[in-house]
Amino acid sequence: MLVKNLKTDITWAVTEEHGARLLRTDEFEEVEAPKPKRVSTKKSETDNEVEK
Repeated sequence: MLVKNLKTDITWAVTEEHGARLLRTDEFEEVEAPKPKRVSTKKSETDNEVEK
């Protein structure tokens, strides 16, 4: 699970057990994992020539 320290704005990956303990304090909140950015997979002309 991911928890964010509200004082330092740092996000930590922790076990469920440790996260549950941290969330009992006012200093942490659970956060969602950031969505990975998709990279365009268009092939350039040079890539197409290499495959031939």
